[in-house]
Amino acid sequence: MSVFLKDLSKLIESHNVCFTENLILDLLKIEKRWPIKYQWGQSSVEIINNFQNNINTGFFKDDGYLNYDKWKEYYDLGYTSIISNVFDLNENLRKLHNDLKRAVGNEINANFYLSKGNSKNKPSFALHSHPYDVIVKQLYGSSYWNINNKKTILSKNDVLMIPKNTDHEVFMIKKPKLSLTINLL
Repeated sequence: MSVFLKDLSKLIESHNVCFTENLILDLLKIEKRWPIKYQWGQSSVEIINNFQNNINTGFFKDDGYLNYDKWKEYYDLGYTSIISNVFDLNENLRKLHNDLKRAVGNEINANFYLSKGNSKNKPSFALHSHPYDVIVKQLYGSSYWNINNKKTILSKNDVLMIPKNTDHEVFMIKKPKLSLTINLL
């Protein structure tokens, strides 16, 4: 693992990014913040279904914005949601974003992975890899990871570095959790 990636992980770890479940739920009620897709084509809110696909159908209104109540039905059933493009949601995230842009030299995207936890539903995608580095910070709760066939538990404020082309998956979420995932393209 590169020294640069370790330094970025320390930078992320040093930022105090605090969110509660209620705060995230309140932010998702801001209708016009969550279009079915952003201008560049990325979905703003998706769920991971039991086929381990991310979907965004069934919980957006005809005007193209999130129907909070329909989305919340899936959340209450324990499905994991991916909330994209989150660096603008509060001052601490904006500061982290600015620090990362200065360190890396380009724009960076971040997503939340939000779940109530439910042993009946798939918590994430099946084992997969990315052609870019990923850094994950657990904001609350815990998640159970498989990284290159090694099991690890990520707890509140833990930071995990996933180098590009590394097989990984979250294989279990027992209780509510929120992770910040930063993609270093």
